[in-house]
Amino acid sequence: MLEELKRLEPEFSESMMLSKIDNIFILMLNAIMFRDMARIYSSLNEEMRKSMETRINFLKQNHEIQMFDELNVKHTVIRRVEILEDRYRMEVEVISRYMDYRLDENTRQVKAGDNTHRIEKNNLLVLEEKRNHKSLGLAIKCPNCGASINYNQSGVCEYCKAQMPKEDYDWIVTSWSEN
Repeated sequence: MLEELKRLEPEFSESMMLSKIDNIFILMLNAIMFRDMARIYSSLNEEMRKSMETRINFLKQNHEIQMFDELNVKHTVIRRVEILEDRYRMEVEVISRYMDYRLDENTRQVKAGDNTHRIEKNNLLVLEEKRNHKSLGLAIKCPNCGASINYNQSGVCEYCKAQMPKEDYDWIVTSWSEN
């Protein structure tokens, strides 16, 4: 189905997509580690935003910092592409290595996990893009203040700082599972 996607979307580039996914994955882990979703918010659907917010709020309530040290994306591969009536769906495996542990935010002592050995994890990301999506090259109006803006990577209006999800313009993450 990847070949069919390339036929239907001539601007689609597999190498650029894999690079984008690596970047999104790292931004997701950084959002958890820094307990701030500003840089990844627009690349997630509502369900993923709520899931990540729940995870971040849990860490804050428990006065913990989730650490992903020595992060390395080892391999990323598109496992499955579905061409649906109104959207494309892509399942991508991201194999990464990192140290995964939690710190007490006050004492900086390790509370859980291992801060001495990197582990390898397989992550499955599911991304979707609307068929006949709007072009990012067009001027976009901020839904909050109405300003004409250039859509930036973080999905934030440069004038009023409102979040602008990418659902109508680009691929977004709809699910994430870790093994």
